[in-house]
Amino acid sequence: MSAADRAPDAHLDPYALDVELSLLFSSAAPPGWRSAVEEAAHLLSDRYSSGWAELHTLAFLLFSRTFSGDRTPRNVPVEELVQALDDPSAGENPVTEEIRQALEATGQEYDTCLPNEEPPLRLIFGPVSDRYGGPIPWSDEWDPVPPGPSPLDRAAKRLVGYLSTYEASHRDRPASVPDVGDGPLHVESDGIVMASRSSLVPPSCSGGCAASRPRRLTVDGPLVTLNCEGCDTRRRWKQLDPAQVRVALARTLGVAPSVQGSYSIPGELYVPLADMSRGADPYQYNWLLSGRGRKRLGSTGRKES
Repeated sequence: MSAADRAPDAHLDPYALDVELSLLFSSAAPPGWRSAVEEAAHLLSDRYSSGWAELHTLAFLLFSRTFSGDRTPRNVPVEELVQALDDPSAGENPVTEEIRQALEATGQEYDTCLPNEEPPLRLIFGPVSDRYGGPIPWSDEWDPVPPGPSPLDRAAKRLVGYLSTYEASHRDRPASVPDVGDGPLHVESDGIVMASRSSLVPPSCSGGCAASRPRRLTVDGPLVTLNCEGCDTRRRWKQLDPAQVRVALARTLGVAPSVQGSYSIPGELYVPLADMSRGADPYQYNWLLSGRGRKRLGSTGRKES
């Protein structure tokens, strides 16, 4: 394992740019998406500090302007991006609808005929375009709940301020974007355990296999799927967040959280539930694990593909 793959716990940043890129790169994404993400990261690399909404917004805008293949993300002028994002109104930013149309044109919008198979770009776009901050609260026709600004709406204003002063010569400098590989992350362990503050619960097979529990999972961009050997079932697991899995693996093996490839853990992998903060460590917040201490396995956990 190279030194670049190592991530000592003391320096583990769960919101670092390389982690965010690994959550955006999906093997099922359409052509042009990766280059749009990389160009957005290149434009923001000098000022990136956990600004996931700015990265996502800029990547989607670049993708919507280039998915047809008539130009590359690098060829989209910064002035054009500023003009598109600069919206003085208090409503939803117009680029949101432009992005939705691009997703529909590339087969990445929600398909009512396949409700359990959301495309990766739709999964990524949902949180950044959400104007309700989660599930829409109860309301009736006499007391409707008004939508608020989405993360995209707020990020657009910040991007306009930054890109308006962006020096064109910076765009031609060598890219300072972290090198994140292609392909999914596969993890196999003696047991996968979902951790909350008060419980440790292994996921049960969603295919109805009572005799077996999933011991293998795959992280592919924004998607986490679990594999059950007993019935060969592979299903998306919404209770697990891809970032949580990556950070849990990094803490257990000492690898960088943005790694790709196959890894094997000779023990249990404790993963925080999706609603926990991304940097949450089960060995600190879970009362069953607190004080037990984690045994760092090191690079011996890697399984070469």
